[in-house]
Amino acid sequence: MHQTDLTGLTVCVVACHYQPETTGSAPYNTALINALSDAGADVHAVVGIPHYPQWSVQDPRYVRGIRWSETDGAVKVTRVRHAVPSTANLAGRARMESSFSALAAPHVLASRSDIVIAVTPLLGALLAGVAGRRSRPLGVVVHDLSGNAAQQSGTTGGRAAKAVSSAEYRLARSADLIGIITPRFRDVLVGAGGVDTSRIVDLPIFSHVATADLSPHDARVKLGWPTDDRFTVVHTGNMGMKQGLESVVEAARLAESSDAAVDFVLVGDGNQRQALVDEGSSIRNLRFVDPVDEDDYPTVLAAADALLLNERAGVHEMSLPSKVTSYVTARRPIIAATEPGGITCSVLEKFDAARLCAPGSGAELLSAALDLAAHESERTALTARAAELGRAEFSEAAGVAGFARFARSVAQAR
Repeated sequence: MHQTDLTGLTVCVVACHYQPETTGSAPYNTALINALSDAGADVHAVVGIPHYPQWSVQDPRYVRGIRWSETDGAVKVTRVRHAVPSTANLAGRARMESSFSALAAPHVLASRSDIVIAVTPLLGALLAGVAGRRSRPLGVVVHDLSGNAAQQSGTTGGRAAKAVSSAEYRLARSADLIGIITPRFRDVLVGAGGVDTSRIVDLPIFSHVATADLSPHDARVKLGWPTDDRFTVVHTGNMGMKQGLESVVEAARLAESSDAAVDFVLVGDGNQRQALVDEGSSIRNLRFVDPVDEDDYPTVLAAADALLLNERAGVHEMSLPSKVTSYVTARRPIIAATEPGGITCSVLEKFDAARLCAPGSGAELLSAALDLAAHESERTALTARAAELGRAEFSEAAGVAGFARFARSVAQAR
C-alpha cells in the first residue's frame, strides 16, 4: 500500500485548536484532519471550542453546553467545552489545559481508532492522547514547546516553566513517533528532553492562504482603509506576550514625533491587545484592526507595503510563527524583528527572505521600515527571496502528503 493511501485506517486526532479559528495552529490542525480524511482514513477529531486569539467564546453555537457532536465532511468531530481564561497567565492556562485533557481523554479512550495523533499546543491534548491511547500507537505533532513558550514569552517564571517542560518531555518520550514543524525542535527534544532521535520526523507547516492579486492601494480600497501614499507596515495574528508588540507602539510613536510617512497597522486580537490600545490609541501612525475572516485575510496581506513579523526579545526556541507561511506567498517584503539564532531568524536567514532588525527596539523597527520605503529594489529582492523560501520549504502539496505519510508511519510503528 502506498504511504499516502490511508484506506482502511481509523484515526483519532486530539487537538484543542480547530476551525473556525483562523490563526495559530488551527488552520494546520484542520489541514491535518482533512488530509487524513482525503487520503482515505476514517477520522474522529476530538477538539476544543473556538476562542483564539480573542480568549473568549464568541461563537453563539458554543456559549452554552459541555459537548457537541458534529460532522465536517467525512470527519466525525467531538467538541468539548474546556475552560477559557480571560487572562492567559499560568493559572488561566493551567485551568484550560487540565479541563481540556479531562474532557477530551474519555473520548479518545472510547474511540475505536487504530491510532491516536495528539497535537500540541495544548499540552493537555498530549496528555489526553497519552491517557486515552490504551495500547494503540501514538503520534504527536509538535507546533510549539509549551515550557519554552511559557518561559521565553514571560508568562511563567523559570521554575514553573521547567516543570512544564519536564512534563512535556516525559509525555513526548511515550510517543511512538513525533512530527516536528522545524528541525530546531529536534535539538531541544533530544538534548533537553531525552527523546530518541529515531522517533522524530520532520513535518513542516505549509502555506494555506491564497494570494490576492491586488495592489496595496486596491486592497486598501476594498478593506475601507486610508488610501494615502504612506508606507504601511502590517502585523497580523495574535497580540500576546510572545509577539512583544510594545516595540511597534514605540516605533509608531517615533514615526509620529519625526513626522515620518510610515504607518503601522496591527490586525488581530489577543490577551495584550487592550494594553496596546491603551498605550497607542492616540498615536496617529498606529491603527488597530479587528480580526478578519479567512476570505478577507489575503486582502489584508495585499494591503501592506511591508509585512511585519515581530517577536519578544529573548524568544529563541518557542515555535515558528504560522504567519511566516502566509507572508512568504503574499508578494510583499517582510520585516522581521526576531532574535539572531532563534528558530524564526534561522528559517528566514536561510534564504535572506526578510529585512531583519533587533526585537524590542522601536527605533530599529522604524529605521527598517524607512529604509524599505526608500528602496524599491530592496523591496523587490526581498519579495522574490521570500517567495523562493515559500516554494522550497512550505509547499502545500508536500505538506499534505507528509501528513498522510506520518499517519501511516505511526500505524507501522509497532
